[in-house]
Amino acid sequence: MVLKIKHFGIFMVVWCLLISCAANNQDSPEYRAFTLTQDTVVIDSRDEIINLRYGIGNPELSKDGKFLFHYTHGVPKFSKINLERLILEEMIPYETEGPNGMGAYLAGFSTFEDELLLLWTYGASAVFNQRSEKINDLRLDKIASQEILDLRAFPARLLEYPNHPNQLFGYYLDNHNEDYFILKFDLAQQSYKKTTLPVKEKLKDYSMEIIKDGNLAGEFSPKPWPTVANEKILFTNMVFNEVLIYDMHTDSIYSKEWESILTENKNEYKMPAKVELEKSDYHRRKFQEHINFMPLHWDPVSQQYVRLSYKTKFSEELNELGAPIETGAEVYLSVFDKDLNIIWETYLDTYQKTPPKHFFIDQRIWLFENMEDEMAFVRITID
Repeated sequence: MVLKIKHFGIFMVVWCLLISCAANNQDSPEYRAFTLTQDTVVIDSRDEIINLRYGIGNPELSKDGKFLFHYTHGVPKFSKINLERLILEEMIPYETEGPNGMGAYLAGFSTFEDELLLLWTYGASAVFNQRSEKINDLRLDKIASQEILDLRAFPARLLEYPNHPNQLFGYYLDNHNEDYFILKFDLAQQSYKKTTLPVKEKLKDYSMEIIKDGNLAGEFSPKPWPTVANEKILFTNMVFNEVLIYDMHTDSIYSKEWESILTENKNEYKMPAKVELEKSDYHRRKFQEHINFMPLHWDPVSQQYVRLSYKTKFSEELNELGAPIETGAEVYLSVFDKDLNIIWETYLDTYQKTPPKHFFIDQRIWLFENMEDEMAFVRITID
């Protein structure tokens, strides 16, 4: 069998001092030159079909960073990708019903130590091994029924507490009240503690209800998204150049703001509270044409965070569905140290489209690419 791995390389040298891409006065530990190298690789699927209809969702890595787990919504199986060999390692089928059933609809999943997977949906959560066996039904909805079932709160993320096997964190969205909160579960005591994120008022001018025939047909809202690193949960959103930090030890929340020298520090386009469906694309387009901040990503190897931000460009023409046509994007890279100080930031002149879901491991950013229905990645390495 011919291994379907392709490399396309670009080499860039960026001097921070010359183009002012180092942070200005943010207690940056150093000013130095650095290099970015870029290539593209295609994953060998070994004659299997990796379903890429919905992209790669929220990519989840094994704890050692060697494997990517990919789940296709509506299909009860996982693709396990070997990132060192750039090959499909195996397909892992799951059951939807029965004692090892994962349910008909999977809202999300995350990886645990010892190659375990935590799977969840509304009202259900369980730990599975990679032999498709359910080894622990967590029953979080029973522990915190008042918060989960009564509010019909949606589980956006479930997160392990490193070195605390009987404790777990859940990040929930109460879409009805536009509230976002963390539940810290004690599985041994069957108890929980709730902490509400103080973001509702700050984001309300950027949330939009979409109306069709007098009824709610959807909504646009820049919801906070979590990144876990160093026993902290870091919440960022698309609107503001800042991070909300939840300390797992103390259950305290504090924020950190950054000042970019390359972009605006917030998205200036405020959404109407309600809009008819046929006008919603216009407002989404205007929002995307302003600066959008993506989630942070942590690399335990280099001990650094990265974050991409972008402004999307559109044609004046519309596609066959009447939606704006993307023609490119301005993309910016920010790199942070372990204490979330900006080390440098730069404009990525070789990557000029809205960034997809991605991850960061071993000083390398992996950006998903669909190349003729093959899983591929544009990789940007930071040296």
